[in-house]
Amino acid sequence: METLSLLLLVFTLGIRHGLDADHLAYIDGVARYNWRKNSPWARWVGTFFSFGHGLIVASIAVILGMVSQNFRYPSYFDAIGTWVSVLSLFLIGTLNIYNLLHTEDKDYEPKGIKGKVIPKVFSETTNPLMIILTGIVFAAAADTVSQTAVWALAASHFSSYMPIILGLTFMIGMMLTDTADSLITFRMINQSGKMGQTASKVMGWVIVALAYGVSLYEAVTYFNPSMEINFEAVGVALFTIIVCIYTALRFRKGNRLREDSDMTS
Repeated sequence: METLSLLLLVFTLGIRHGLDADHLAYIDGVARYNWRKNSPWARWVGTFFSFGHGLIVASIAVILGMVSQNFRYPSYFDAIGTWVSVLSLFLIGTLNIYNLLHTEDKDYEPKGIKGKVIPKVFSETTNPLMIILTGIVFAAAADTVSQTAVWALAASHFSSYMPIILGLTFMIGMMLTDTADSLITFRMINQSGKMGQTASKVMGWVIVALAYGVSLYEAVTYFNPSMEINFEAVGVALFTIIVCIYTALRFRKGNRLREDSDMTS
């Protein structure tokens, strides 16, 4: 039972990690680029990205599981990871609010921090291998490493193979979220006129809410751990919202296609 609880915890952590504002911004931008280039991979950008990201997470989990007997987690490392995440998310939220308020009669494109510092060869590509590589690069961050280390070290006390199982479980959760995001983006950019612009801006405000909300939550609980909530449940709820948005967009497109068919018949 304890093992199952840990698996569910890590799975929901993967889902929540896939909702990282930097992930959403990068996936949105590359999916749009692939769509403009008529690439068949446009709707699967999130899958490739999270696969590369998850490979590093799983590798870190395995390595820490192997050396856990002689490894001592530096107390300051978690603090560094937390504050890098807090500041990055605050900047992402502010940047996206600015862009939302200055976007009028055109599609809004979410912005991230990590995506701005990587070369264009990573952000303007239709090559799945390059997208996977970008996911690997994104995983080399203090917040990702510190979060992975917490449950990887805990898993080592169960069995020698548990870290790899949890690493793969985390990857699956993250891939579900990021795949849903790229599918939603693909649907949005296929919508015409005001419908597509409105859907794009709704996703923009979702990213702002996620960025500011997670940033504030991490800052507050750092100083007052007693205020921690079941944030994994919040992550699952947000994932459900994203799936609902995708379903609504797909339903709306289906209705529009039927209306066009009726008009031409």
